[in-house]
Amino acid sequence: MMRSLSSILLLALGSSVCNASALRGNGVDAQWIDSTALRLSFVLTEGDSVGSNYAVIATPRLVTAKGDTLLLKPTVFRGKRNMRYTERARFYDNAQQATADEVALGSEVRYDVTLRRADSPWIWEDKVYLDVAREKEGCCNVEDMAGRRMGDMVYVPQFVPALAVVEDNAGKAGELQKDNPVLMHVSQYKPYDNTRILRKEKGALYVHYPLNSSELKRDFRDNAQTLDRIVDITRSIMADSTSSVKIIQIVGLASVEGSQKNNVSLAGRRADALKAYIQKRVKISDKLFDCANGGEAWTELRDQIADGSFDGRDELLHIIDTEKNPDKREQMIRQLDGGRPYAYLRDNVLSDQRNSGYLRIYYDYVPDTAAKTINEATELMQEEKYDEALRKLLTVKDDKRAFSPLGVAYYMTGNRQKGLEYMKRAAADGNVQAKRNLEQYEAIMKAEQLKEK
Repeated sequence: MMRSLSSILLLALGSSVCNASALRGNGVDAQWIDSTALRLSFVLTEGDSVGSNYAVIATPRLVTAKGDTLLLKPTVFRGKRNMRYTERARFYDNAQQATADEVALGSEVRYDVTLRRADSPWIWEDKVYLDVAREKEGCCNVEDMAGRRMGDMVYVPQFVPALAVVEDNAGKAGELQKDNPVLMHVSQYKPYDNTRILRKEKGALYVHYPLNSSELKRDFRDNAQTLDRIVDITRSIMADSTSSVKIIQIVGLASVEGSQKNNVSLAGRRADALKAYIQKRVKISDKLFDCANGGEAWTELRDQIADGSFDGRDELLHIIDTEKNPDKREQMIRQLDGGRPYAYLRDNVLSDQRNSGYLRIYYDYVPDTAAKTINEATELMQEEKYDEALRKLLTVKDDKRAFSPLGVAYYMTGNRQKGLEYMKRAAADGNVQAKRNLEQYEAIMKAEQLKEK
């Protein structure tokens, strides 16, 4: 749990008691319960010099210079004769019963109240004085007495550091990956095998070919846009000193139309054509390419049929699952039910399989040791280990990502001025956490200035 600076209660006791009849405040205790409540405890007593015939009505209250006022429950301190007279009057004359606590002069009354911010928000916004209004009551009259100021208090907000994990800087490749899921870190690379359903692997790019052709045409379907994207991504990463292309994986595929021998050859040529296109525009070594010949796209075809809903679907799946010879399998599909299921496949499925297949670019980058250090320091601060965190952050103090946590670390280790400097630098750079911390700091300073008034 992250530590926060304690809320500060500033309580200045009033002048010392000058005579026995003066109201005294002792044991005054005020505790801010986070930012939502105030628990106030104190003891009142009234000396007996006002005389046995009199009572003193004491009403504690919280007030501000602006006039905000919150009255607490009054207490009546009665002399012995006054107490007897009052009780007799109530008994014989049906006088109004007591609405406040009544005790003998010289007794102590403890107040223990909890005040909610939702009910009295002004208590949290200004200097608040704890006063006691006093009246002396005799048998026939009531007169005001001098009140007593017991103290004042100011709520100083808690400083709860706003911290966030910084992103690992993965270089240009990491930046591009946010909008280009074709990019993956090299740690996620896996070789191709024919059990993979490529069309369900998100982010891969596809380049399409005409039927029975390995010629890569920019003006065929959406090839131009896809090819430009592949080249631009590859160039950007290759030009970046912090990241690099490690593997360009291409899986050549062909539709199941025609002989298997021809289609396997066609799929290989299609993969090679895409590789050649990239190498012609970006200087990149052969060893960075992983070109796999996926042959006829039976795995893809079966998955698309299984996901569909049309006449002959189950029969097609049975043929694919039971007939081992690819050429005979294709012939059976063409002949099924007078060719109607095949016509559906030809018009809705097979055209998408006449392509180079799957393309994925895998990258690597120079490890971001600064991000690692900053995040380790942030974790330490969450464990309240601010001194240790500060030592770590000073090793990366020139990295602007460290400015906001440095501000917190300095602040929490007692160097407010240095902390403020780093918070301002981070906020000027747009750091959201630094802006929140500055807002808290300003609220604390405002409260501390109230204290000095």
